[in-house]
Amino acid sequence: MKTASSNRSLPVLSVLLILISSTLLAIWSIKNTIALRNSLLALGAIAGLLFLINYPKDLKRTPYLARLSQFIPLIFAGCMFIWVLIHYIGFSQDFALQSQELTSTWLRAMLASIIGAAAGLALRDHPIRSQFLWAGLLSSFIYLLIHYLGAYTQSGMVFMPNYYFSSPFGNKINAVLMGNLFISAICGCAADFLKQKQIHLSWGIYLFWLLGTLTILFSFTTIIDTRNGIGISLILISTWALYVGSVMLKSQLTTRERSWKFSILLLIPFFIGIIFVQQHLSINRGWNHFIDDVSVAIQINEVPNWQNVKKYGYPRTNSGELVYPNNYERAAWATAGIETIAANPLGYGLLEHSLGRLIRKSYPEAVIQSAHSAWIDYGLAFGIPGLIFTIGALISIIVIAAQSQAPQRFTAIWMASGILLIFTFAEVSSKHTIEILFFCIALLNTMVLEKKN
Repeated sequence: MKTASSNRSLPVLSVLLILISSTLLAIWSIKNTIALRNSLLALGAIAGLLFLINYPKDLKRTPYLARLSQFIPLIFAGCMFIWVLIHYIGFSQDFALQSQELTSTWLRAMLASIIGAAAGLALRDHPIRSQFLWAGLLSSFIYLLIHYLGAYTQSGMVFMPNYYFSSPFGNKINAVLMGNLFISAICGCAADFLKQKQIHLSWGIYLFWLLGTLTILFSFTTIIDTRNGIGISLILISTWALYVGSVMLKSQLTTRERSWKFSILLLIPFFIGIIFVQQHLSINRGWNHFIDDVSVAIQINEVPNWQNVKKYGYPRTNSGELVYPNNYERAAWATAGIETIAANPLGYGLLEHSLGRLIRKSYPEAVIQSAHSAWIDYGLAFGIPGLIFTIGALISIIVIAAQSQAPQRFTAIWMASGILLIFTFAEVSSKHTIEILFFCIALLNTMVLEKKN
């Protein structure tokens, strides 16, 4: 009787978890939502634990536990939580601040992991329901668009250079993170659909995917103007187009049939990419001599301007042109950050501003606080072990999904790859972004678990 009762509660918990996950993805990066996020994380963690406890009682759903290799991403995530605690106990250099992060960011990240693991199992049984999560991601950009239109009516300016400060996201990096999570999810879903021809989706879902992608690309190029955002999204879309092209070309060569749909399907993302790249280049001139800027920036000892550009000013390239500030600073800070990780392999212990505390040992005049690359800042915080556990979790998701026959394996591959890219080129290594990271690791892992035969 207890088993039957617990099985009847699973559908209710499944719907609740998907609803909570969708809402969290909608508000996670929006300003002034911390109280609601905390409430949803607490409620979702309770629902997630109840779901995980009762899930194995349904033998038809139980994952094939004999293959523990399926759980490597979750094991890596668990090792990361343990390493954070070990670092706090044995290697802390700022006990008070690290204690604050431990009881706030890392506690919430653990709650997010529980929700993600349970939601992944729920989506594993009902793959089509994943669209509710992606709708949650898109809803934050719909809110951004509405807010932007209000600002546009007041200013009359299509492009407002400093609008992102007053936008619902509060900065560029939140938009980059959530927008590219959506695009990677949609690329993966489309690849899954192409691979499993027996699944028929309505035109409403195709329209949702297309309009959602266009909304985010417009946000990246015009509303927010973010180079790493548009760059990452174009990489994700291009790899999807190459995959689709190879699959459809193979199909046509096998059947020896020519289809006009094949050409249209590949030309659509191509023309969309051209339109948005042209719009982006008309606003952002940072690509003009990007390579020259970077070649100067990586010479951190020969060209020390990066330490304090207000004091030393910006250097010039070999051609005599002044470097583009954003290019020079990011490349120089990343180079200095990598050098600092090598000198401090266990990390400082703080997700925020570890570089600022460590860099002055080698460069006393340096005033920088962040490397503006999440993986570098993450490595500065928790060293090489932290990077191994977290990057290892994402890479193992890609490997497991590639070997899996799960209906959402390409979604897992694209999203894990997207997260690796986002954390390489965007400064998303603190607070809610860590919660999102571990939510996604748990979600994508359980989403592709094998079932018993």
